[in-house]
Amino acid sequence: MQFKSFSIAALLATSALAADSSSSSSSTKTSSTSIPSGCSLGSSATATAQSDLDEYSGCTTLVGNLTISGVLGSGAIANVQKIDGSLRIYNATDLVTFSADSIEEITGSLELQSLTVLTTASFGALEKVGTISLITLPAISTFATNLKSASNILISDTSLESIDGFSALKTVDSFNINNNRYLTSVKASLSTVSNALELGFNGQNTALSFDELIWANNITLSSVSNVSFAKLQKVNASMGFINNTFTDLTVDELESVGQTFTISSNDDLENVSFQNLTTIGGGFVIANNTNLKTIDTFSEVTTIGGALNVIGNFTTLDLSSLKSVKGGADIETSASNFSCDALKKLQSKGAIQGDNFVCKNGAVSSSASSSVSSSASSTKSGSSKSSSASSDDSSDSSSSSSSSSKSSGAAGIAYTIPQASLFGLFATVLSALL
Repeated sequence: MQFKSFSIAALLATSALAADSSSSSSSTKTSSTSIPSGCSLGSSATATAQSDLDEYSGCTTLVGNLTISGVLGSGAIANVQKIDGSLRIYNATDLVTFSADSIEEITGSLELQSLTVLTTASFGALEKVGTISLITLPAISTFATNLKSASNILISDTSLESIDGFSALKTVDSFNINNNRYLTSVKASLSTVSNALELGFNGQNTALSFDELIWANNITLSSVSNVSFAKLQKVNASMGFINNTFTDLTVDELESVGQTFTISSNDDLENVSFQNLTTIGGGFVIANNTNLKTIDTFSEVTTIGGALNVIGNFTTLDLSSLKSVKGGADIETSASNFSCDALKKLQSKGAIQGDNFVCKNGAVSSSASSSVSSSASSTKSGSSKSSSASSDDSSDSSSSSSSSSKSSGAAGIAYTIPQASLFGLFATVLSALL
């Protein structure tokens, strides 16, 4: 659960800052606005029974932060159209249903957390909110909004089967959906995600649709059965597909990834298509995708800003436009008919700039550090015939070179994917690529 814990902590910290800012802003705005005394909550107020909530039925606006807790079995806020602050429903362990269908705006955060028997939450008129957090709602089946504006979305550890209520929402800072074991579909009309789009460890058959998304800062997907990015053109930072169950991955409009690009441990993956991808600003990692035999979709990639690491059972790797790799390279396949010639030619020209270069197939292996290779190429002593005369000798030499490469932590990477921590994976990959 490290992925969930890390993400929740980060987003709740963001929520707290947003709420503080919102509260400060609201106190400034409301000082010159006439608010009935019963509608001003001060810095905060707590309701533990429906009678407490009924006291606000004469208010169209509540100013301050409202917390709902205690033993009420059902709850409703009537007539209130705006909360100039945050609404938190927390640890109300008997609460089964809640509705606030008149609220159109919450300037701070809407937080529902640790509500163990809550089945339905309805905010049918809600269009604008700072942050939505739904955390540890093991019985919830329905959550309704009409959301058009939000900064952060966090939905974690719920029993929701679908999250399709964001059809009008176009921009967010963060969109994080994790550890919802019954989830089967997520559909959103987002066009931009300025911080992070993260979905992981939900139901094994979760299908994602982000067909309006044009750019995002970070994208990380895990435990996904199907994904659609029909318009995605740019990822500013990192992009990762790890431990998914889809057989096909198509992101043909994508042109650039600003940092590390990872496709790893997707055991069912057979086909990938990234026909317009030209630039990868960090490391390029394709590893341990058991059924991915042909990797011919990256023929337009010209530059890789970090290390190149491709490990698996592939017979084809087309990087025909590649001109520059700022880091080293580790290309290893169990297929016996893969040729390293094109990659060795790149390395001999100095296009692979890192200290380590490894290229191995299942039959005859070839590996060398760039310094050794350049030295060898400058002394043409006819040793090429003798180096290939014995496959056993070549294999032993390769193993030794690969082993030393991996122990130095440069180009050869032991790809062990943490099953419970997506961020643990990225820590492993990034530390290896640095």
